[in-house]
Amino acid sequence: MGRPNFFLVGHPRSGSGQLFTWLDRHPEVFSTKKELHYFGSDLRFFEPPRSLENYLSYFKGAGRFTRAGDASTWTLFSERAAQEIQAFAPDARIMMLLRNPVQQLHSLHAHFVFRGDEDIEDFRGALDAEPARTAGDRPEPEWRVPRDCLRYSRMARFAPQVQRFYDRFGRDQVLVLLSEDFRSDPQGTFQKVCTHLAIPTQFDGYDQLFETNPRKANANRAARSARVRALLADPRHYRVLEGVDASIPGHQLGLRALRRWNKVFVPRAPMEPALRRELQDRFRPWIEETAALIGRDLSHWHTPKEIRE
Repeated sequence: MGRPNFFLVGHPRSGSGQLFTWLDRHPEVFSTKKELHYFGSDLRFFEPPRSLENYLSYFKGAGRFTRAGDASTWTLFSERAAQEIQAFAPDARIMMLLRNPVQQLHSLHAHFVFRGDEDIEDFRGALDAEPARTAGDRPEPEWRVPRDCLRYSRMARFAPQVQRFYDRFGRDQVLVLLSEDFRSDPQGTFQKVCTHLAIPTQFDGYDQLFETNPRKANANRAARSARVRALLADPRHYRVLEGVDASIPGHQLGLRALRRWNKVFVPRAPMEPALRRELQDRFRPWIEETAALIGRDLSHWHTPKEIRE
């Protein structure tokens, strides 16, 4: 049975989904369902942990490929995943995409609202609720994401997250990419990824990969129906619909169909300037810490001119 030998560990809302889609079209890469989350035993999902047998079942047939990948976007946030992956695959290649945390958290909050994982629709309100959530004083919805991820500010300190993988794998096995590089130079960034994985940088269909702009692939979504959103967010209904998807290939009745119907693309409401400046100031020390660690100038992440969503 095949085993994964590279891991795309995050972050969510940073371009990792589009990158994994491109890798899936590489003839020497085997990829499977995204967000398996076998590693990261400290991440508290509503689902019970997978067994190793179940996890490896997703990689049947991977042995015929040069590379087999796992893309689970909360892995970078986990305090245990780096150690667990190293014990499983010490020679694995690690990749991560980092995005300006002010932008990322704003986008993540909107995504959680769309999915029904977040019941506070105002971004500032969700940030203000962090102390009460941490203390357990505020009732919260049942999550399909790790529970601590609604404490948004905790995610913004990237350096310790990256350092855990440097410590376990060394810098040669870890590729840190920036979302803005991915958007502005998708071909150059993808070639860096292929080089990191020691797979050819050119192949049949290569040019067609870049017909989808990463910014459009990560566009803002809203729910057509609040009732359908609530249905999809309820873990009991979610499991039933997921089971229908698995049992009737090509059907139009389950989770995927409802998600497609209930998804509309809308412009994200801009962040209020005062909140943006507040977050830039709050995250500045953490951004500078990350910049020093990865050897990149990230000053544009905490300056007023950085206003893109």
